Amino acid sequence: AVPRTPPPRSPNPSPERPRSALAAAILSSSLTGQTWAIPPARLMSLSESGQSESFTSEPNISTALYTRDRWSEDLVSRPRLSSPDQSEGELEDKEQEVVDEEDGEEHVYHTLDRRQNSSLTESVYALPLKAKVRSCRKSLYYVQAELQNLRQHAQELVDENDALKLTVHRLNVELSHYQARFRPLSKEEHSKVSGLPNTGSPPPWLVDMKYSSPLLLAYEDRMNEKDAILQTTEENMEKLHVQLEEVIKENEKLHDEITKTGAVNQKDCYQIQQQAVLVLQENQVLINQLEAQHAEAKDTHSRHNTEVAKVSKKMMLLEVENQRLEGDLEESRRELQKNKRDLQVLQARLKDAVTWDEHCSIAGKLRRQLEQHESRSKDGIDKLLLRVSNLQEENRILALDKAQLTAKTRAMEAELDVLCLLLSHT
Repeated sequence: AVPRTPPPRSPNPSPERPRSALAAAILSSSLTGQTWAIPPARLMSLSESGQSESFTSEPNISTALYTRDRWSEDLVSRPRLSSPDQSEGELEDKEQEVVDEEDGEEHVYHTLDRRQNSSLTESVYALPLKAKVRSCRKSLYYVQAELQNLRQHAQELVDENDALKLTVHRLNVELSHYQARFRPLSKEEHSKVSGLPNTGSPPPWLVDMKYSSPLLLAYEDRMNEKDAILQTTEENMEKLHVQLEEVIKENEKLHDEITKTGAVNQKDCYQIQQQAVLVLQENQVLINQLEAQHAEAKDTHSRHNTEVAKVSKKMMLLEVENQRLEGDLEESRRELQKNKRDLQVLQARLKDAVTWDEHCSIAGKLRRQLEQHESRSKDGIDKLLLRVSNLQEENRILALDKAQLTAKTRAMEAELDVLCLLLSHT
């Protein structure tokens, strides 16, 4: 999870590009724990301030918050230019000296040309161009000074970009350390954590290197870890040195004993060698046994860890089950309280209720009344059914009579029609 790639660099690094004073101060203070003072801002000319206005107009560039200075070695190694703060008198004196030298050279060339060609009466260098040359040189000097200042400003911006890239790289390394050491946040925790604002300008600690104290704290943590490792290593080296001195003393003591006892014959030497071989074999056997015991202990430890994991998992399941049972028990208790309250209400209602004997007598009386009412209703229903059947029979008879009367009416109408026809013919 920890990236091993080197920090990002500029694609076209310049060998003459120095590190800015602020980046150097941050790096040295993070490594040594000392504080460094940043030199004050140097004065800029009007033309330089006008040219650098475009660089400082951006809101997210942090170079306007502080100024930098160059390393003294880089300033010594680079070609020095005249400061734009020099007085006009000094500039005119220097230009006058240069013009005088050029006039001397022009005089020499003029005399040589006069010797070679006597027909020429006037040289081209004698024209009055000193004022124009002086103004051109002065403007060229100011332009070169402004160009140098712009180059320095651009170099500072490049250095700041490299420092910010290095800061981002180290922050990514620290973030990877943090992610490898701690668990990732859940969705609920992510929703509670407030990050960068979606709108508006970025916060100052994101673009200003003066607010990079978490990175310095991370550097201090890494330095403390390295110091702890170095201290343990030194302690181990001291222990090894003490053990080595003890072995050297024991070796010298054995050599003294050998010199005191005198020369040893070949047989005793052979016996000592055999004993040494036996001791080595015994040591090898003991080492093998120790390795076997270590392997067995490791297996036992792994089995113990697996058992502990299983038991912890069972405990977690039992805790979950216990919590569920506690919830059920609490629900049962609430239901019991509710039932008790209902029972009290019912008992209060039963105080005004009738007794069991009265209830039985009233129920028997009502049952008898119901039976009587059912018997009466049954008799009425039978009578109604009989009456309905009689009415249906009468209806059927009346329907037959109606059919007969209808047939007779039709026959009489037919006879009437015949009679009408006969009467009409007569």
